[in-house]
Amino acid sequence: MQIDLSQHAARPEPFRAQVCIIGAGIAGLTLAHRLAVQGIDVALLEAGGLALTDASQSLLTQAHLSGERHAGTHEGRFRAFGGASLRWGGQLYPMPAEDAAWPIPASTLEPYYAAAETLLAVDHLPYEAQAFFTAAHTAAPAMLAQLPGLKARLSKWTPFSHRNMASTPGRELLAKPSTTVYLNAQATELLLAPGRTHIEAVLVHTLSGQTFRFEATHFVVAAGTVETSRLLLASCSVAAEGVGNQHDQVGRNFHDHLTLPAATITGPAREAILRELRPWVFQGTQHSIKLEADRALCGELNLNPILAHVAFEEPEDSALAVVRDLLTSRQRGDVLATVRRQARRLPSALVELESLAFQAKFRHRRAIPKTTRVVLRLNAAQDTPSQSRITLADDLDPLGLPNPRVDWRITTNEHDTFRAFAGYLRERLTPAEGIEWQAGLFDIEQPLQNITDARHAMGGACMGSDPGASVTDSNLQVHGLTNLHVASAATFPTGGPQLITLPLMALSLRLGDRLAASLNS
Repeated sequence: MQIDLSQHAARPEPFRAQVCIIGAGIAGLTLAHRLAVQGIDVALLEAGGLALTDASQSLLTQAHLSGERHAGTHEGRFRAFGGASLRWGGQLYPMPAEDAAWPIPASTLEPYYAAAETLLAVDHLPYEAQAFFTAAHTAAPAMLAQLPGLKARLSKWTPFSHRNMASTPGRELLAKPSTTVYLNAQATELLLAPGRTHIEAVLVHTLSGQTFRFEATHFVVAAGTVETSRLLLASCSVAAEGVGNQHDQVGRNFHDHLTLPAATITGPAREAILRELRPWVFQGTQHSIKLEADRALCGELNLNPILAHVAFEEPEDSALAVVRDLLTSRQRGDVLATVRRQARRLPSALVELESLAFQAKFRHRRAIPKTTRVVLRLNAAQDTPSQSRITLADDLDPLGLPNPRVDWRITTNEHDTFRAFAGYLRERLTPAEGIEWQAGLFDIEQPLQNITDARHAMGGACMGSDPGASVTDSNLQVHGLTNLHVASAATFPTGGPQLITLPLMALSLRLGDRLAASLNS
């Protein structure tokens, strides 16, 4: 069931549910779905509508930036039912086996990976390279033997038909009587009870000027990283410092993955790289190899967690670019408009699509046209803890909330990580003919060019065992509050080199099981 609060009449009594989830993006939908199938009554609050609108998105651009430009703050957030799943690239990758900054081991999340994969319609093949190639009955790339100190794992690509979670678990939730999705429902304050031991309600505002109150047994902030910190800090009518911020930790340790196009690969090197490392396709899922620096190499070269992978960039006028536009239009929900726009180029695109399908089905590899630009990219974690931070600005948005201020920094150590790892690869990748390294990459006198954020915003409400140095505990419960949890990449104390979606979904599923067990006991 859905209720558009912008069209709803004012009411003196509150809305009530067993669990109130703030945010209907990837985490919120995953959590709501897990609770709904276990019979829990859920109120799911979405600040936007069923689709993206310019008016709604414009509210996100009011965030202030200082330090380095963090593109994800303005361009990586989406205010609509489905959140970032409306535009994300669809890759899944697990967290590292060991990360001392996390209060839980990776093995805690592994039982939930299969459930997340099922929601996203990908296969259940292993992520570790040797186990993957054994299970897929295919030979591992010989090139891996040339790269000691690197650990090979493979990511999985969610099919375009399942990337927009609003159209998969979201559609199921809209049909469930136990779940109510409230649209255009911006949470503006978490109301602390007088004793400051729990949340008694959340206040919601609409652009039409209405205010609503939601009460629940449990509240979960499942907003994105920036929005999570903003809501916790702005909830200050009872505690001036905000909710969960008695130790001044909310907004701290904001971080992202750094990404750098280190080299363009042409000639003999391109042929070798494509033969050895172009993506594999099994059971309908595409798998791309990632080469992580192992712990020993990180220690030897003083590296932050970092990995290398091969990226494929299609010219805008290529047939494959048209194919991609058509496929992503299903995710965006504008198929007919895309078909009309690309009508003249559809015949060549269909030929390219046939080639892709043939290679995938009979050779279990992705086809890479000659016009495709092949790039060696490096992805690195930021320093732990990061010195970047989210705070509140002095100005207010149209809903009366303080705009967030994102102070994002890139350190000398992070630059050095890229240089040292690129140098290690340069010595070992063969053939070297055709590997064109970025100008100035190995010149320590020059600042590195083209480092950007990967739009994987994390931190600000980090989990940890010490309440004085973190916001949530290992179960995502806010320290000192009995009924408030955070299901967001905001809880990630580090990023490792991994993508964030799979660990985020696993954490959300785990939280769903804990809340359901508590409510059903």
